[in-house]
Amino acid sequence: MTDLTASNGSPETELHSAAWAGDVDFAIELLQKGIDVNIQDSIGESPLHGAAAWGRIDMVKFLLNHSANPNLKNQDNATPLHLACSHGNERTVELLISNGAKLIPNGQGKTPLEIAKHHNKQHIIAWLKRNT
Repeated sequence: MTDLTASNGSPETELHSAAWAGDVDFAIELLQKGIDVNIQDSIGESPLHGAAAWGRIDMVKFLLNHSANPNLKNQDNATPLHLACSHGNERTVELLISNGAKLIPNGQGKTPLEIAKHHNKQHIIAWLKRNT
C-alpha cells in the first residue's frame, strides 16, 4: 500500500485504515517508518478518531501510548471522545478521559455528554456523570 494523505487528494492514510481495523501490528510498522500518529485525513480525523469510534480498545491504547492527541479536532471540531460517546464505547470513553481527553464542545457547541444524550447512550451518560 502507498501512504495516501489528504494532501494528495486521498481520503485517508494506511494508519487510518489500520486504526479502523484494529491492526496494531501494522500500525507498529507504520510508526516505525515515521508516520505521524496524529496525521489527519481529508475530514480532519486522526487514526485515534477512527479507533475510538469503532471501539478498537487495543488500538486506542496503542495510539495513546504513542502520543496520539485525545483532544485533536476534526473538521466538525469533534474529538475522538465525541465519536466514542456517539457510538457508545464505554471502555474507549474511559481510556480517553484517563489520558487527558477534555469534555469540550464540538462545532455545534455540543459536549461529549450532550452527544451521548442525543444518541441515547444511557450507559455513557451515567459513566460520564459518575466520573467527570
